[in-house]
Amino acid sequence: MIFKQAMLARYFILGTQNVASEAVFFDVLTQALAHGITLFQYREKGPGALTGSEKRRVAQRVRELTTQYQVPLVIDDDIDLAHAIKADGVHFGQGDGDIKKNIQASQPLFVGVSVSTQEEYDRIAGLSGIDNVGIGPVFATMSKADAKPAIGISGLQGLVRQSQWPAIAIGGISQANLPDVLKTGVAGASVISMISASENIAKTLAFWKQLS
Repeated sequence: MIFKQAMLARYFILGTQNVASEAVFFDVLTQALAHGITLFQYREKGPGALTGSEKRRVAQRVRELTTQYQVPLVIDDDIDLAHAIKADGVHFGQGDGDIKKNIQASQPLFVGVSVSTQEEYDRIAGLSGIDNVGIGPVFATMSKADAKPAIGISGLQGLVRQSQWPAIAIGGISQANLPDVLKTGVAGASVISMISASENIAKTLAFWKQLS
């Protein structure tokens, strides 16, 4: 699948560790796919995350669902798995190994890289093979145990202005702050709990769509 900036508009991230059970994971994902996410990132990381054959089994089912709904699939920090299940893209942070080697190993999949500071952005500026950058955390988040300090709207805006790639806002994004986030010039926002903890996923995504 060829990368298009429009894929980043409503970017949903989820792993089985973010919800109560695997059954809930697939229920939430199916609702999100049915009601308008534009990209899904499968992210197994942190306490309780699946590994090995169990992660591969779930990832394969995720690939089937995303194909059914024609939504691009990105795998977080697992290039081998992304190739094995024929995902569309990969995403990794700057602590997930050598950036240049990761980019090369990811081809022909599209590539996203996270940045949280000017120093981290400068480290990847000029590299070829990157398709988008995730900038944040914008706000404090409880969804990622390894999250860095929040950079706020001003920090997001500063990095978006100089980014040579389409940017996605990440970290602590809710319905309350989403309008302000989208005003910074980002191509989209990525969320976990705004959807996974929603009491009405269809309503949450309808709200998100009308902001576009």
